[in-house]
Amino acid sequence: MSFNIRKHSFKFLNATQFLGALNDNVFKLILVYFIINLKGISDASTILAIAGAIFVIPFLLFSSASGVLADKISKRNILIAMKFSEIIVMSLSIFAVLFKSPMLFYILLFFMGMQSAVFGPSKYGIIPEIVDPKYVSKANGALNSFTYLAIIIGTFLASFITDITDKNFIIATIFCVIVSVIGLSTSFGIIKTPAKRSKKKINPLFIYEIYKTLVICSKKRYLISAVLGSAFFLFIGGFTQLNIIPYAIESLHLSDVKGGYLFLATAVGIAIGSFVAGRLSKDRVEPGLACLSGFFMSLIFMFLGIFSHNLIGVIILLILLGFFGGIFLVPFDSFIQIASPDKKRGRIIAASNFLSFCGVLLAAFFLYLISSTLKFSSANGFLFVGILALCFNIFITGRMSELFFSYFSRKILLKFFKVKVNNIPTPSSYIIMLDGSWLEVFLLFSFLPNLKVFSLGKVLRNFPFFRGFLNSIYLIKRRPSKKYSLKRLFIKTKKYKRRINFVCLFLGSRFPKKDVYKFLKSAYAKNYPEPLFLKIKKEGRTIHYNFVKGDQKA
Repeated sequence: MSFNIRKHSFKFLNATQFLGALNDNVFKLILVYFIINLKGISDASTILAIAGAIFVIPFLLFSSASGVLADKISKRNILIAMKFSEIIVMSLSIFAVLFKSPMLFYILLFFMGMQSAVFGPSKYGIIPEIVDPKYVSKANGALNSFTYLAIIIGTFLASFITDITDKNFIIATIFCVIVSVIGLSTSFGIIKTPAKRSKKKINPLFIYEIYKTLVICSKKRYLISAVLGSAFFLFIGGFTQLNIIPYAIESLHLSDVKGGYLFLATAVGIAIGSFVAGRLSKDRVEPGLACLSGFFMSLIFMFLGIFSHNLIGVIILLILLGFFGGIFLVPFDSFIQIASPDKKRGRIIAASNFLSFCGVLLAAFFLYLISSTLKFSSANGFLFVGILALCFNIFITGRMSELFFSYFSRKILLKFFKVKVNNIPTPSSYIIMLDGSWLEVFLLFSFLPNLKVFSLGKVLRNFPFFRGFLNSIYLIKRRPSKKYSLKRLFIKTKKYKRRINFVCLFLGSRFPKKDVYKFLKSAYAKNYPEPLFLKIKKEGRTIHYNFVKGDQKA
């Protein structure tokens, strides 16, 4: 398949998604304005809560089935079918206005959510089928950028159309029909993709199906961490959207309508951040970038809680929150698409969507908990979420520490240091590092993929949780007997060696070299492959790494 065909096909996919997201937001707000107009503004909060729940429930009910469906038949055919169903829903909304029926509108909103739920796994699952693997991150960045651009425009258009038509909701619903027709036409521009013909059947016990899919994810290196990271983004995004209006009223003394516009600042930031994430990743998928941005995101939540009375400052913080949020989301979504097996990709994306929308519902419950039960102010709510986000990001960074250290060393440490490598080892090598510091260890991650470092430690090892906290670094308590310490070190490396490419035993300059050489000559050490010794030489900011065999160690 030629590059140009793929490129044009992705443009049509992006346009289809943009129009769908635009229509979702216009339709939801038109529904809210219509029912508020019928029942009165005093019921606004209840109407918003009901509408939000009705739209999310289909994602929880149908995510699993839609993932199985995406693995069975052509994803392109699913996308086209869903755009047809969108036209039907939008057309029926005209009758909901004519008959002044809130119930019909709610039913149509449910079907709109169902259409979006089925659309999701195919929308994301088709990206690796129409885009070269090295462009997947850029494609996700572009798709997310345009999605949040659609949210921004949709939020504006719903209010604008309602205002200029003097609440003529017939015209507003006709506009939604027109957008859905245009969306159908763009979906035909997506190239035909073959059906994966998975033999998996749709299980009505979808919760159990989601569980089994997550078990599959847990067996794939880093995949479950990426799924959790993507879901956590929806949790904090949902909380931000819900908490922003009370925050604006309590801290900034704005009206509820003006407070609602503040979320547009976050959406603008997410659109920019998603685009930048694709650019920064270039031809790689970089979960380490997501881990790094998560720390900035946590700090910004805390700043929102502390500096809550300056409107300009809050707007800047919300844009930055969205910016780092976009950078946080794109690498995780890209990794899920790339790391998922072809015949299970739809199910895995569906399970990820299910967890994500559980996060949205959990955000609503969490807001109620901290505001009504704990009696926190909305500003303190952001501060609390900032602490929670920091804890989660520390956990997820620990699980994906190899990818984090790789990104951090390549993109940041190599700005200050230059690395030269001689005799790069082949995978399955045992590397013994007798010289250098932890700085040189972290720089190893810049050129050795799938690396796990084993070292002898003291204080940190006394915390029972720490040994397994960093997935790429394993600390073993130093024993009085050096031979026993080395024996334990080699036992642990053998346990993990089958799952990783490179093992580095970092002993440091304090460990006597003669004891290491003596141990390697023992009968016990003969059970292990001959190790490579890493010799390090510093020349200013240039660090030379030289890998030599045992007989060349001197």
